[in-house]
Amino acid sequence: MTNPGELEKVPIKVVPIYIEPMLEEYVDPEPEVVESQPEPTVVRPLIGQIAFGAALLTIVAHAVAVATASASAWSTGTVLGYVAIGLSVLAVLGGIAAIILNRGRRLGIIAIVMGVLANPWVLLEILRLFAGA
Repeated sequence: MTNPGELEKVPIKVVPIYIEPMLEEYVDPEPEVVESQPEPTVVRPLIGQIAFGAALLTIVAHAVAVATASASAWSTGTVLGYVAIGLSVLAVLGGIAAIILNRGRRLGIIAIVMGVLANPWVLLEILRLFAGA
């Protein structure tokens, strides 16, 4: 270990402090103006809700069409079948719009699945596939 030798003595420096006289009246400093953050926009899932409602109406219209056609009211059952097809197309297109516009994406996805599976023409083709005809 090395010996640093004798320490050099340095005089203490004195720094003058300027004291300002205190005013008789104390005035609060002005508060800083904080810019308010804009509130986050709330996404309204209206398009997804409409598409989901159309998908539910597709299921109802299809069920009523099958029940009506089973009761030998062929023309009414056919019209309700076409209404169910139109509603399922509306549900699928509304679901796609909801996904693209981010207006109820989950409901849009559910509406697409329900609209495709409840479409009478799609169900007819699936049944034909399994029947082998």
